[in-house]
Amino acid sequence: MSPHAILFDMDGVIVDSMKYHAAAWKRVLGDYGIIVDDIDIFRREGMSGRQSIEDIFSEKGGQLPGDEEFGRMLERKHALFESNEIRIYPGVEEMLLWISGRSVPMALVTGSLMRSVEHVMPAGLLALFGAVITAGDVTNGKPSPEPYARALERLGADPAGSLTIENAPMGIRSARNAGLKCYALETTLPPTYLEEADRIFHDHASLLEYLKSTLLPG
Repeated sequence: MSPHAILFDMDGVIVDSMKYHAAAWKRVLGDYGIIVDDIDIFRREGMSGRQSIEDIFSEKGGQLPGDEEFGRMLERKHALFESNEIRIYPGVEEMLLWISGRSVPMALVTGSLMRSVEHVMPAGLLALFGAVITAGDVTNGKPSPEPYARALERLGADPAGSLTIENAPMGIRSARNAGLKCYALETTLPPTYLEEADRIFHDHASLLEYLKSTLLPG
């Protein structure tokens, strides 16, 4: 039976962008004496920029800047990230076009801002999504269920029959908290970080093969 809808995270699922997010954050946070590794960024993916940095400052024991300085910090990070040319993962276009051809509604659900979505997503692929939920559309980011719940509402889809594709723990928890089945890709983190997902796939090719053979045959 076809899913009612398939909801996709963006960074690390559709676009190969997480290494650039991590590099930008490492430069910005280093100016404040906060030293982080890629894994510190990857495991918080899906949270809003503000949520993730508040969490990092708390963990690392740093003094969180005030609102005005925090805004400058975020703007510098966005500028550094947007200086990169971001590419979609191999096989993503084929997968999205194939799902669209099966008339299964899709949503893009990201903790990034709309400016980042427009920077990294090819317009033709973005047009395939019936709903786009960004950090600016929610009060509580992942792992709250709110991002995925809003996407389901816009699509008019039933969570019990829908599916999410994620790549990070916060996103997986958000999907599960919203009552969704969740599949995870090993694009940025090893399987030990993804164990809350219903299934884990090594890459997009194996995910598409599974979708074609099991969920959307024919």
